[in-house]
Amino acid sequence: MTTYVLVHGSWAGGWNWARLRPLLEAEGHRVLCPTLSGLADRGHLAGDHIGLSTHIEDVTRLLTWEDLDRVVLVGHSYGGMVVTGVLGTVPERIAHVVYLDAFRPEPGRSAFDVLPMLPDLFGEPPAEHPWGWAPVDLTALGLTDAADLDWMAAKCTPMPTRTHREPLPHPGRDASGVPVTYVQAAAAPFFTETARQAAAAGATVLTWPDAAHYVHVQHPERTARVLLDLR
Repeated sequence: MTTYVLVHGSWAGGWNWARLRPLLEAEGHRVLCPTLSGLADRGHLAGDHIGLSTHIEDVTRLLTWEDLDRVVLVGHSYGGMVVTGVLGTVPERIAHVVYLDAFRPEPGRSAFDVLPMLPDLFGEPPAEHPWGWAPVDLTALGLTDAADLDWMAAKCTPMPTRTHREPLPHPGRDASGVPVTYVQAAAAPFFTETARQAAAAGATVLTWPDAAHYVHVQHPERTARVLLDLR
């Protein structure tokens, strides 16, 4: 049995893995899909105090309190910021890191440093919750199926602004021995340079020309096969 920990991206929550999770569990594996503080079912905790370091601690504490070892740690989009921070904190608990069209920043860089176009895409936080951005039009991220858009729109919640402005902390541990797989969704090429850098650093990079940003929503079976084949 493999334990998978799936970390969602901006505006989402553990619910965002609903199509992928049962495919892994059907093969007899344990799958944990934490919701990051301030989002979805943990939206009551939202505020301007929630940042990247909060979310790194969310997942680090999950691994520690659940006594998890040899975990396959998966991050989608902003979740890549989080799993990179977790990797630098408890590498001994992680067997493999998978980035699904995700940030993979260098220490000291924020999400906005990696993708400077994001502030224009996100816009200004609304007056009713100045601590967080409202969900963007997800068609801009390559999500076009009406059912997918309705499902996401019904569940997405504001994203705390500090998460994308706070830089990744410098790692406290050497994680160079943990293998990395990067899935690039080439039909929505936000992370073309990130994938290139990952390959240069020795990661296994899988480029899907027909996939847009939400690979686990649009292609759950293909995503599951990548994760299952890591064993």
